Amino acid sequence: MDNEILNLEQAMELFGVSERTMIKLLREENVPARKIGREWRFSKTALLRWLGEGNSASYNTHADEAEPRDITKTNKTGCLPCCPELRRVR
Repeated sequence: MDNEILNLEQAMELFGVSERTMIKLLREENVPARKIGREWRFSKTALLRWLGEGNSASYNTHADEAEPRDITKTNKTGCLPCCPELRRVR
């Protein structure tokens, strides 16, 4: 994986996660990415920086949420999920 710009499959391989998990990260964790046409693109450097800057303490607030998120409504930033793959993963 020598490319600086990764597609979804390469980003999944970099993180060692399934497609379902990667889509969940895109939806819930503010992963740095761009949708170009129908394809996701990722900067390898930005992904590694994002991963390194994470804070495990923030997951305590996720675990304390009483209700699961309804992705048919707005997300944390107030936007509706616009991508079909973000809507299909639950």
